[in-house]
Amino acid sequence: MEPKEVLDDLRTIFVTRLRFEPHRVSDVTLDTPLPKGVDGSVGLDSLDFIELSLAIEDRFGLVMDDAQDLAPHFASFRTLCAFIAERATTA
Repeated sequence: MEPKEVLDDLRTIFVTRLRFEPHRVSDVTLDTPLPKGVDGSVGLDSLDFIELSLAIEDRFGLVMDDAQDLAPHFASFRTLCAFIAERATTA
């Protein structure tokens, strides 16, 4: 799976699961940061990250290991897409 395909799926997740307005996610790029408080980010808080993790598990067949520090993978759409693309078992 390519990062661009993952980005398209993540945009859908943001609209359907995180209830973002479609116009808000249509402009995100791979370099858009995710966490709240980062300039230019989509502004995810801790609850958003939990919901996003669950949606990623559902969509891509991944298991998020709570013992692993996943924060670096959730820094931007680029890091998250790369993380998912490397581990995705289903498309």
